[in-house]
Amino acid sequence: MKKFIVTADDFGADSSVNRAVIKAHREGILTHASLMVDRAGAPEAVRLARENPSLGVGLHVELCSENPGAWGRRYFFSQEHRRRIDPEIRRQIEKFMALGLKPTHIDSHFHIHVHPVIFPILARLAREYEIPRTRLPGGECRLSLRYSRENAFSRCGLAAVFFLLGKMLGPSGRGLEIPERCYGLLRSGLMKKDYLEWLVRRAPAGTTEIYLHPCDDPKTRTEGKPTETHYSIDELEALLDGGVKKAAAEFNRG
Repeated sequence: MKKFIVTADDFGADSSVNRAVIKAHREGILTHASLMVDRAGAPEAVRLARENPSLGVGLHVELCSENPGAWGRRYFFSQEHRRRIDPEIRRQIEKFMALGLKPTHIDSHFHIHVHPVIFPILARLAREYEIPRTRLPGGECRLSLRYSRENAFSRCGLAAVFFLLGKMLGPSGRGLEIPERCYGLLRSGLMKKDYLEWLVRRAPAGTTEIYLHPCDDPKTRTEGKPTETHYSIDELEALLDGGVKKAAAEFNRG
């Protein structure tokens, strides 16, 4: 059996992201979006979500706005920062629910939730608030390297870190749905149509999540490296591409 989840991260970041999310859902293969409840574009995103009830919306937790490596070290070594994890995630969950939406999933900005200190807390709160699904990025390395050997060493290193984290943290997610593989990490901000179709056509049986950062700002077109935010009009175009849509339809027929 095959199950296919396609998620846009950073819903609510701004209007260019919000418009892209809705267009990709209405006209493309996007099935879900992860909402940043504290961003300026969140009220607009919530209105659009209500107008498009077939779009699954989850919470994109923010525990750092920049420099996730430094914040990861703080959460490891600072009791003060550790104490703020539970109340801050809880605050964002309750703010999400107060918007009148039922979260389909929970994940995080910069994947900070995939942290040995944070993931058990997030998983416990997800169970408490009956949020059914989260993500542990992984499973992309083999396909990514078959597609392109560019920056192979750094991509393999990143994949290995998240593979080990997934193995270590998986038991803490007991009772939650965690897709067997989650693609998007190794070419974040560069999920163009050729690569997206490559992944979709080669994803094995089981549950696969692919996440992207679409927006409709022409200035975010990429050449060689992602934008600073990883938002990209190329990723919107990939979600709308005819070849990608055909591959997704064939995947779902299984």
